[in-house]
Amino acid sequence: MPKYKPFNLFVYGTLMNPSVFRAVLGRRLVTVPSDADGRDALFACDAVLNNYKKISPDSTYMYAVPDPQGCIRGYLVGPLPGECMAALRSYEGRNYSRRTLQVQTAKGPQRAVVFVGNLKQLKHAFGYPFRDPFKQEVLLRAKIDSALLEAEKEQLHTTEGDLATECGLGTSTIARRAVGQLHGSTIRDLVRQHFEAGGISDYAIRHSLRNEPLRDFARIVADSQAQTVAPNYLALVIRQAMFNEIEDRIYQDFRYELDHMSSGEDFYERTASCLAALRLLNAGSSFVDNLVSQRLASLPFGSKRGLQAAMHCGLETSHLVDYVRSAIVAADAIYSASAGREQVQFIRNHMGGGHVPFGAEMEFSNIGHGVIRDPQARVLRDPQYDGFLYFTDFALDVLTWKLGGHIDDHHEKFSPLPRRGFFELALGSLSIEADLSKPVTDDPWVLNQLIQECMRFYRIAPHSVHISLQIRSRRPSTDRILPIGILKCLFAIAGDPVGGEDGKVRINRLVSDEIIRNDPSPSMLFSEVSLRRSHDAGDSPPLASAATAGRYVQQFKFMRLSPRLNYEPIVMALKGIQLALSPGTFMTAAQFEQHRKHRKTFEELISWGADPQPIPLEQIEEFLGAVHQGLSTEHRARSAHSGAYVAWSLSQLRDMLRNFNVILRAAPARNAPAASP
Repeated sequence: MPKYKPFNLFVYGTLMNPSVFRAVLGRRLVTVPSDADGRDALFACDAVLNNYKKISPDSTYMYAVPDPQGCIRGYLVGPLPGECMAALRSYEGRNYSRRTLQVQTAKGPQRAVVFVGNLKQLKHAFGYPFRDPFKQEVLLRAKIDSALLEAEKEQLHTTEGDLATECGLGTSTIARRAVGQLHGSTIRDLVRQHFEAGGISDYAIRHSLRNEPLRDFARIVADSQAQTVAPNYLALVIRQAMFNEIEDRIYQDFRYELDHMSSGEDFYERTASCLAALRLLNAGSSFVDNLVSQRLASLPFGSKRGLQAAMHCGLETSHLVDYVRSAIVAADAIYSASAGREQVQFIRNHMGGGHVPFGAEMEFSNIGHGVIRDPQARVLRDPQYDGFLYFTDFALDVLTWKLGGHIDDHHEKFSPLPRRGFFELALGSLSIEADLSKPVTDDPWVLNQLIQECMRFYRIAPHSVHISLQIRSRRPSTDRILPIGILKCLFAIAGDPVGGEDGKVRINRLVSDEIIRNDPSPSMLFSEVSLRRSHDAGDSPPLASAATAGRYVQQFKFMRLSPRLNYEPIVMALKGIQLALSPGTFMTAAQFEQHRKHRKTFEELISWGADPQPIPLEQIEEFLGAVHQGLSTEHRARSAHSGAYVAWSLSQLRDMLRNFNVILRAAPARNAPAASP
């Protein structure tokens, strides 16, 4: 790659936007000379380019083209270091040519690099896709914002004065941002479809946003049963909307840093910004709680006071959008660029990387698996959320899209109908309805942090976690069974060993009906190999890559979700086992019926789970040896982690198993202990 000398740059289009400039070049654009330091903050000096005009044939991209009578106003910025040129060339793309031209400033003419329209390319193939998708994203967002303005006026019946200002909620942009949040999943799908299909029309954007009704809780506002749990739902709505707003701000303010922290375009692009937003809110949880309480007090649900407050603001009644709008005001009060920077830097300083892509799904329920056993709540009822029966009425299926929020009743992943079930987060989900997802990270530390911060943020009893690992080759031709000792080690670590009233320890996940089924033959949700896609089949380009067509993942489903567990070494263990032993699906009813080895392993494991004995030293060493073997070959027959990190992971796993054995030996009515590790 050629080396470039420092240079001045004339910008006249999207790069005049400070957030875009920073996202592309990693430097701030300032308009006050004293704010500039010449390194991280650069002064945007007013300048004029003579004998050129701006054109936009498709009303999307701006091109400077020759015009003897023309001039273009913009900014002169610089000098920029030479390494910025590569980012600029990638951002501008093939439809632009780099020129060094003279621009006029108040202090006289200056030479500057200008990216002008490539006339030959424009005439030959107008609309050639840009190499850097960020430019498309910036301009697409502008179109979406324009459509949101129209949707806001039609759906909220607002005027330029804006109702939010009258209610003391700020400027008109707050109402628009609230409408945007309640159309969040639609906007997500528009962006995805744009990049998958190579573009999306302005009409399609306007039609999607203006014709989709604004979500509201009108269906249940007079429901006495709903009123008892409505404050809990509304508190969750406000917290979630605050999270969405802060995540957006971090994603915009630190796009340059986040892009350089990303594992690549095959991964979910909002992983680090979501983690940063969760950490920021959890760090100030007391302040957040006070803000939520204040907003609930000012907008009570379905009461006379709430109706009076709504009438004061010119509304017929209190609406869901009011709570979202209020949450945005609260988020603005909490967020600062320095707080966002602190969280982004913390994540960057602790990331360790890896090679195998991960995903995770977390289930939450205040009544555990009872929400599945008793979907009609005849015996057991969740007093906080009633099993999330009103999840869609409060638009939480839309508001939680960044973390893949949905209700899972173990029958359907997606349904527009009210139903009870687990509140589930499918990290990296691109669409629950279309069953599209990307891995969230290749870093065990990041995955553990996401799991822990989600548990802290949602304050709903955690139940189970499924961790998926992308298989580096095709689906295993056979479903290999893990040795019984390795299975015992995994359940001892993450299968929820608990003491009963009699003092005896049992492996809860093996003695309950949570992962064990009998319909009519036994089956167990230990692990499953499945195909995951990140693109709609109908939207895939003609020459689809393997990533576009889908990749196989190994999903481990046996683990308890608990704040007491550190999932970082557990993820390392699962990765090592998967790489070393390539297990398949275990165990389906058909496997139990057709394979004696599957039946024998299953029955032995269930028997041990009901009355576990200490795990012998040789089985522990077999387990740790398999983990080490797999981790040693993760990337091109070598480890993707340092030797010290692998050793730390193995040490943590050994300590977990040692503690498990100690607990068993202290329990009453145990069998004779095995050899001490």
